[in-house]
Amino acid sequence: MFNYIIIKSKMAFISLLLLTSIALADEKEGRTFIDLPDIDNGYNIHVIYALPKDGSDEEYDLNNQISMLIYQMDKWFNNKTKKRLFEDGQHLKFDRTADDKIDITFARLDIDDSTVSKEGINAVNVIQPAISRLGFNDPKKVYFVVYGGANFDVCASSQLPGHVPISITANTAALYIPGKKSGSCIDNDGGFKPEFNNTTRYALHEVLHVLGVVPKCAPDHLVFKNEGTINDGIGGHLTISNDIMYSVQSNVTFAKARHLDFQSKNYYNHSNESCLDIAKSMYVIPTVDNPQLPTYGSE
Repeated sequence: MFNYIIIKSKMAFISLLLLTSIALADEKEGRTFIDLPDIDNGYNIHVIYALPKDGSDEEYDLNNQISMLIYQMDKWFNNKTKKRLFEDGQHLKFDRTADDKIDITFARLDIDDSTVSKEGINAVNVIQPAISRLGFNDPKKVYFVVYGGANFDVCASSQLPGHVPISITANTAALYIPGKKSGSCIDNDGGFKPEFNNTTRYALHEVLHVLGVVPKCAPDHLVFKNEGTINDGIGGHLTISNDIMYSVQSNVTFAKARHLDFQSKNYYNHSNESCLDIAKSMYVIPTVDNPQLPTYGSE
């Protein structure tokens, strides 16, 4: 019994040394571990570079890879919204620093990669409480997490606030890099590149989800049937094949994503005042008077 206690104590000490070593290694010039003070009203999309406790640090927060991704996402969104509600279009309201750079926080999670990767499309539901335990749970914010690890099924996923009860926290979208072990999410027209590629599409699609798109009240809203796939029962998509919010049961998506609610009848600049409209969202700029927040399902 005495030897067992000694062995357990040594193992705990070694684990503590490893965690301390990782924490010290994570400390790098230019990196922040907190959400910096807001320069706006606090309603924004905060970006986190998150690693599992056994994850390798590729410094995506420091080498402009995430910033380039955000730029391409917002550039596409702005181009698709020009000459609609506003002549110059709108921008996604990402959290920024006083010098107008994207506020990216580094977070080392208290879970290992296998805990996340095995959850597939539901991995975001493991990541969300993990970042919340680190203090990233501001009720005004939604969170976009670039997760440096694997996912067995998908390249990105998100929580859909309009499809869960109001009692459920649904404020997080996640991009998994490198993602799937068979067919990496950074291969085949993907990765951090100065272009609107598949990785950018995955990311923007999921961020729009967590902002409430596509609402159930949209005329072309799609809910997947129960056919034994990872998408069974999931809503929040469109039946229109060229839209950024289009998807199919097999999860093959985005290949021809050219539009953002091109006809303005589902989720952007439509005429249904009782249905969420991302053009009138609190999370885009310019922001309209009396902006909307994501709506939730019933209790």
